[in-house]
Amino acid sequence: MDSNFIKLLLFRFLLIAGLAASFISCSQNTPELTTTDYSVIFDYETEDTPPAARLSIFAASASDVRRYERIIIKSLDTGLYWEADNIARLESENIQWAGCSNLLAPENERLPTGKYEITYINADEKECSVKLEVNYDIELYDVLLTELAAYMKSKRGIEKIAIFDKEHIMIYFGERNENLRTTRDIWNFYRQAHTYQVIWYSQDGKVICIEPEKPVVPEENEE
Repeated sequence: MDSNFIKLLLFRFLLIAGLAASFISCSQNTPELTTTDYSVIFDYETEDTPPAARLSIFAASASDVRRYERIIIKSLDTGLYWEADNIARLESENIQWAGCSNLLAPENERLPTGKYEITYINADEKECSVKLEVNYDIELYDVLLTELAAYMKSKRGIEKIAIFDKEHIMIYFGERNENLRTTRDIWNFYRQAHTYQVIWYSQDGKVICIEPEKPVVPEENEE
């Protein structure tokens, strides 16, 4: 799931019209950060269990993200914090991104909303701090997979679909239009399709709900 999510996250950056600017406080000779973005991801595994939630935070950098060694993420309202050295790095159109996509709350707790501070530390132990506001629909913790489509439609959510071949290479990612509604539709458009996955986005793009991956098998009784 993590490798697929990194691909989806890259598409997210390409599709978003704009990113929120943040207050950035850096000491001399530190990484140069320009903008930040976050997502709260709800991963669904089965129909009868609630989703697991994780927080993804990334920052665009004007300096070489390969020199970043650690990230410290702290909820200023609750004191909860993470320190990670497994930094995910992305690059698109000469813009470099660095961050974490798998920040979990303690067991039986929920990811805090409110103000966060993210500190990037490079190989020279120089720091750069970024502040942002995290807000999301906490009700999603109680929305089961069978209820997800109706719930997201009621919130004007956006339904997208990722399609993979037998080697699990993504061959399509985009809005799930009427031509890709059933498995037979998918098969007709992409004969090399093997599995697909539905991904729901909130209108502002800050919440992502990822449904379980399903096989693409044409069924005679599908309409």
